[in-house]
Amino acid sequence: MPLPRPFALVLTADQWRRAAHSRTVLVDDTVQLAWIEPPGLGSSAASKLPAAGLAFDDHCRLFHSQPEAGQVDRLLWGAAEPRPITGLFRSEPPAELGDFAPVTPNVGPLDSPRGLVVDAHERLFVAEYERQRVLVFDLWSQRLLQSIAVPGRPTDLGRLGTAVVVVLEDPDAVVVIDSRSAVQPLDPSMPFAGPARIATTPAREVFILERAGTADARLLSRGRAPLAISGATDLEFLGATDLVVARGPGEEFLRFEVQPGGFEARPPLKATNYDGRGIVRTPDQRVGFWTPQGFRHAVSARLRYRPEGRVTSFRLDSGAFRTVWGRLFLDACLPEGTQLLAHFATSDEVSAEPELDRTPPEHRHVPVDHPQLSAPMPPISLVPEDEEVTQRLHRRETGRELPWTPLPSGDAFATYEAPIRANPGRYLWVTLRLLGNSRVTPRFRALRAEYPSHDLLRRLPRTFSRDATAAEFTRRFLALFDGSLTELDGEASRRHALIDPQATPAEALPWLAGFLGLVLDTRWPVAARRQLIKEATWLFRFRGTVPGLQRFLEICLGRSVVIIEKYRARGLGGALVGESSAWQANSVLGAGFRVGGAMGVETPSLASGSVAGDAFATHAHRFTVIIPLALDPERMAAVQHLLEVHRPAHTLVDVCTVAAGMRVGHGLHLELTSLIGRTSGFRALQIENALLGTDAILGRPAPGTRPDESRLQRDSRAG
Repeated sequence: MPLPRPFALVLTADQWRRAAHSRTVLVDDTVQLAWIEPPGLGSSAASKLPAAGLAFDDHCRLFHSQPEAGQVDRLLWGAAEPRPITGLFRSEPPAELGDFAPVTPNVGPLDSPRGLVVDAHERLFVAEYERQRVLVFDLWSQRLLQSIAVPGRPTDLGRLGTAVVVVLEDPDAVVVIDSRSAVQPLDPSMPFAGPARIATTPAREVFILERAGTADARLLSRGRAPLAISGATDLEFLGATDLVVARGPGEEFLRFEVQPGGFEARPPLKATNYDGRGIVRTPDQRVGFWTPQGFRHAVSARLRYRPEGRVTSFRLDSGAFRTVWGRLFLDACLPEGTQLLAHFATSDEVSAEPELDRTPPEHRHVPVDHPQLSAPMPPISLVPEDEEVTQRLHRRETGRELPWTPLPSGDAFATYEAPIRANPGRYLWVTLRLLGNSRVTPRFRALRAEYPSHDLLRRLPRTFSRDATAAEFTRRFLALFDGSLTELDGEASRRHALIDPQATPAEALPWLAGFLGLVLDTRWPVAARRQLIKEATWLFRFRGTVPGLQRFLEICLGRSVVIIEKYRARGLGGALVGESSAWQANSVLGAGFRVGGAMGVETPSLASGSVAGDAFATHAHRFTVIIPLALDPERMAAVQHLLEVHRPAHTLVDVCTVAAGMRVGHGLHLELTSLIGRTSGFRALQIENALLGTDAILGRPAPGTRPDESRLQRDSRAG
């Protein structure tokens, strides 16, 4: 008999969706008790106020529109208590230019500003509701760039790549403003009835909220059925698929995972004192909203779960009639106060009686792909009542039954086991009953039903198996010993997996490395440690050489590095601007200028007054490691330790990362230390936390002269 024995498997979220659920929900690939949604409070007077806009720029500054006051506030989001640092944006008054006047007229105070969005060019778009236009402000100079008329009253804005999407009412429409400020319909074939809010994804999908703040509010997107969300006021994406929908004041925010066929609910968020006028995604991927006390963040809501639920699997097939099923294995998490019970039903024939209805999990709005491919559900006569689902599961102290496949470190799930107590039969249906206490819920995933059972009963005298009841008891009694023996045999037969660095468990990597005399540094990723063991023979053969050390670093860093032996660069001189008597440079700015020289060519050119010993003292037995990454202190310490252990003992080494920058005339070699492009070594400027010239750049180019958009003496001049 093969070890381990074959088993029928229910693993993926798609498989669990094809089961029959009652008062349970599916979160990713895990089944748990459904949570109880609090009743809607209905729209209040506050939620019927005009919608306001919230938007962040790339410098973590928050913009908040106030339609009644006709202004847009700018706040420092990172401050301990965000406060307005500017009032409303205004255009400058007309300059005294005689007969000349700016092409763009003075806008004056904003008139009912609502939706806000910041594009990739640091321009703030403001939807001015009453005047039916969209204003474009430059955030750097804090001045008006353009006023774009739209064919309706704009209520909300969304960013779609380099374009901006505008939601209009009176008439109802959704239009796009492209990079050339041209206004065109988003999708003429898609009708809208009262669009009010919009959200977009990085994949440029558009989601529209219709009739916001009413009992008839619904969510629209292409390729999905409309989703009714009573009282919804706004929507926002936290990632590519995580959608948050805000409801009225005092109500929790709903969360959905957007899937190709629809929406699947996730645990909601709590929003205390939400004003009902709009939400925004913060730079740290949270949901923010406005309250009478200022800007606040939504937090995970405390859930109340249903006290019990059950799941019945589809038909599991062993492929052979009269199969005696063995054990059930289930990866589950059972907090204190919860319980998980099982029941098994078998059959050898396909019944003609009606089957159990295949009911989806709660909070689900996604149809199953190709439902005709689902395996049959059990006949009604084989479906147990709740009081019949009584078999308990035992938590395995030795972990999974599969040889050398432990659960990931830190995983709260454990493997539970139970004998399959059912009559022999080809087909098996498993019913699992979940019991909780409304505060916590059991969770499970990865169901495995082993078949066939052990054959130890055949090795005993027939006296123990003549009576069916006695035979069944003896079989279950011997299963206790068969389980341990089978798992030991399975581990022995697959012990070759332990000596494969790509297959052995992460916990066994130090043991495997010990056979090669290699001590692993736990600061390196697991994948790097596996690759080190795999190439250890070659690495030790070339230990202390440039190729060996270079390969060692490339495995650990996941990036190619450059090693420069300084003796190869001796006498090459540097790029000097001006006069210097220290060295005789061989590159002259403006005439044959070059940085460095041909590597590996010995062309000594000593400075005047120096001796050969000076070059030996400064270049021999020294090398530099160039790493095109920005390393944190922990990884830098790991690199230093690796070099200390594996470099030749008589050598000295310098480590150069992108944080060191590049300077002409001081260690700059083209194609070696000249790394041009974005790196992670620079961060956004923060007052009191930045050093000018190292991690901050002040200023940016002003917008160029554009027809009908430029002002005399501001960004254009005559002559």
